[in-house]
Amino acid sequence: NWDFLVILESDFVMNKANADRGADGTTPSDSGMTGEDFGVEKLNFGYNFGQFRVDTGWNTKCLDLKTGGILYGDDHPYIAFNGKINDSMGWEFIYLMIQDEIENKNGIFDGDSSDWRAYTFRFNIDLNDFTLAPIYAYSDNEDHDAQTHYLGFEGYGKFGAFVPRFEFIYATGDIDNGSSDLDISAFGAYASLEMEVCKQFKPYVGGYFMTGDEDGNDKDVDAFNGITNISRYSPTFGMENAMIYRYIPAIGSHLYSNNFATLGTSAGYGGIGNSSKADSPGMIMLGLGAKGAMGAWGYQAQVMYFLFEEEGALEKTKGSKIDNEVGTEVDLRVTYAFNEHFSLGNVISVFIPGDAVEDLRGDDYDDTAFLNTVE
Repeated sequence: NWDFLVILESDFVMNKANADRGADGTTPSDSGMTGEDFGVEKLNFGYNFGQFRVDTGWNTKCLDLKTGGILYGDDHPYIAFNGKINDSMGWEFIYLMIQDEIENKNGIFDGDSSDWRAYTFRFNIDLNDFTLAPIYAYSDNEDHDAQTHYLGFEGYGKFGAFVPRFEFIYATGDIDNGSSDLDISAFGAYASLEMEVCKQFKPYVGGYFMTGDEDGNDKDVDAFNGITNISRYSPTFGMENAMIYRYIPAIGSHLYSNNFATLGTSAGYGGIGNSSKADSPGMIMLGLGAKGAMGAWGYQAQVMYFLFEEEGALEKTKGSKIDNEVGTEVDLRVTYAFNEHFSLGNVISVFIPGDAVEDLRGDDYDDTAFLNTVE
């Protein structure tokens, strides 16, 4: 009843010492593997008790990856329990150790003040070809003195030729900023509809809505911060090498994410690396696209139009008016599968900045950006 997964990874920087000259290993700077990082990339050990199973390790876990991925998807240490009530209902509880740090304050070691834990519960209800899943998560973010409850649901499935996907997540809680608590009240939503006209042509349309903060100086936090946004791998608009998912500080997007949650000045209550801000502007995205396959060839083409949901807090910080139009992205991916194990692809991603970027960053930030990736 035991099973396990172990994936090793080695990343290293090639420089003169380790690639051209070799090294004698007498000093750290001449180790022969300067800048190396070798260790465990993914890990899971599990035991199946029959009615439920327990897993522990450091692997990717997700709460809402089948829809928009706005709440959580990442790899952190965990202990997970999951099981089935019957053929149509199942559950999963996960304890996540997102951040585990020991802080040294004047010789006194504190093992809690920099930690971040999350507790999640998901209940799956399978209705023939459609799944509805209520979701709850509690984020105990000691590093930012934030305690947040997330309540919501996601739904996905197939009705004939149509594939609808949707989710809604409400965040409530508080952030202790020293003098008084800031009250969190925010939400994020996603919806899309895909239609399988044929194998060669599957058009889709949809969008995101995440609330932003109007006033960074009041006691209300209206900006939605997920625990970790994982929209890069979502099934409809996800595309691994699309530009918006690659970390663009100028517009406030982070790796794997499609929102602008790193914009702002006040520490938030989530985001990859705890990077989201409490006074971030939120996001509205409207998009459409199509994907398909013709023999060994495959493609995905899409257009996404981005807006700030609420730029009030940014305007107060900057002291000037900021437009809400962030920009438009056009993505095209074409792949060729030589066999079931190997394919070669090319992704061209173009981002056309809107007036909001120029208002926020200055006149030099109005150029169209191009990203071309062979994968």
